[in-house]
Amino acid sequence: MHESPNVSPDANWLEVVKAISKFALGAVNVVDNNAQLIGIVTDGDLRRTIEKTSPENFSDLNAETMMTRSPITANPEMLAFDALQLMENRTSQISVLPVVADEKCVGLLRLHDIVRIGL
Repeated sequence: MHESPNVSPDANWLEVVKAISKFALGAVNVVDNNAQLIGIVTDGDLRRTIEKTSPENFSDLNAETMMTRSPITANPEMLAFDALQLMENRTSQISVLPVVADEKCVGLLRLHDIVRIGL
């Protein structure tokens, strides 16, 4: 698990891009003022949003308009195998999971992290 890469819902699209690039995890968690998870913006969310938005409207984009709401989450005590099942047993597979403990977003788990441990 990686430290939680967070942005606020009102972070503009460029701030989201910079955060995704800075943390190099392929996603950022969108959290409220209490560090509660409200969504996630992945590279894919960003690409799909930019693709369907005309350039003159980019200034209207923010994390809240781009995010996947109520994402599937892991918890710090979850076994890697169970986290992998959450990622894989879906119609559209995912490669990142926000990690939530006591209603606070505490990290981000990537498929690459699970593969690295040899699961």
